[in-house]
Amino acid sequence: MELITNNNVHCEYQLSKFDSKMGICPYYGVINWYKHRVDSQRLKIAIQQIVDSVPILGGRLVKQLFSPLKVVCNPQKSGIGFIYIDLDEQEINIDNLLDAKTYVRNEFNIPKNSSDAINKETPLVYVILNHNQNYYGITLLINHLIADGGTYFKLLEYLSQAYEDPEYVPKSEPLFTIDFHKIDNFIAAGFKKLSWKDKILSSTSFIVFILTSLFQNKNNWSYLECILTKEKLDLIKSRSKNLSNEESAYSTNDALFEFLSVIPIKRFIFPCNLRYKNVGIAKNYLGNAEALVLDFTKPENNYMLKHTDVRKSVNQLSRIYSFVPTFNGKYITHNSWVKLQNYLPGFGGKLIMQKFFEFDDMPKDLLSFTSKYSFIYRLTENKYLLIYINLKNVVSQVEKKLVNLGVEEIIIKTS
Repeated sequence: MELITNNNVHCEYQLSKFDSKMGICPYYGVINWYKHRVDSQRLKIAIQQIVDSVPILGGRLVKQLFSPLKVVCNPQKSGIGFIYIDLDEQEINIDNLLDAKTYVRNEFNIPKNSSDAINKETPLVYVILNHNQNYYGITLLINHLIADGGTYFKLLEYLSQAYEDPEYVPKSEPLFTIDFHKIDNFIAAGFKKLSWKDKILSSTSFIVFILTSLFQNKNNWSYLECILTKEKLDLIKSRSKNLSNEESAYSTNDALFEFLSVIPIKRFIFPCNLRYKNVGIAKNYLGNAEALVLDFTKPENNYMLKHTDVRKSVNQLSRIYSFVPTFNGKYITHNSWVKLQNYLPGFGGKLIMQKFFEFDDMPKDLLSFTSKYSFIYRLTENKYLLIYINLKNVVSQVEKKLVNLGVEEIIIKTS
């Protein structure tokens, strides 16, 4: 591994209380596959420009006793980790979108959890370039304590632009706004407006989240995975739409959330990017600004989730939490990266596929997730990967709806 350090800037940043709760989350990212050559030297120059412009990305996590968590950036010492892997004649198969691998093993001791980097000389950001004669894969991995999905895909966009245009970073600064107290101020202001019941829920949610994770029984759970085309998503939206006011905001994600809710539930949960909600957080805010929104379905609808419920929650943001416990089984969580992926990074050419990154020697236990949830993200310009985890009978009902929609290849794994 090569360390690309920031040239001449020393600085320290105190992370927000909100950011500091993300330590249990892993380093995360996607691998971007290309058929054209990606030049390693040009890529390193782009990384150098990024870390010089945003030194915190090359910093290290420091935590002293009774002190808040900080990121310390030392010039010529700490930096972004760059890993170059020549696979030579090893065959790479990315034709099967559901089975595409990353062809990277974790021989570099990249931490599993974000908190594992505290008080260690461990980069917060890694860039991995691997290739054979035909394909090139670029992976950006980032520590969740300093970034969420909004940060991640913006950084990936900046890296691609800097690779393609040597003047992109100098003429685009500042790339990020770094003002971590803003998210704490927003959360604190929202906390004051909560009822006493919601205040207790918010204050104790992290402890309950951990306890429910430890004692979750997954013996009757299933995992579903399939590819949805843009045409199928549009069909879901057209079938679900039932608004009295045609001018009301209505997204494909609203419709998908409703489509996947096949049994009565009491609560629904989803991450919301606060950067575009006019709450004082800049669009290029660095850090975690995607909070969980919780709301309730309506008894008059027999507790079946409606897209209008989702839209109302998005507009009002009445219940915001950093963690939401699962007190009972009558809930569903939905996470979408689709809007975050509006920019498909080209790195001098055209993206073939953007796949969630996993080390090949660290297989993920698909049924170890701590909540019933659905997750969708873009694989290619026209194809999206849908993951759904729930009780077996619920997954079976979702499978039937997908089959009726015309989805042909569906993978189901059970505990």
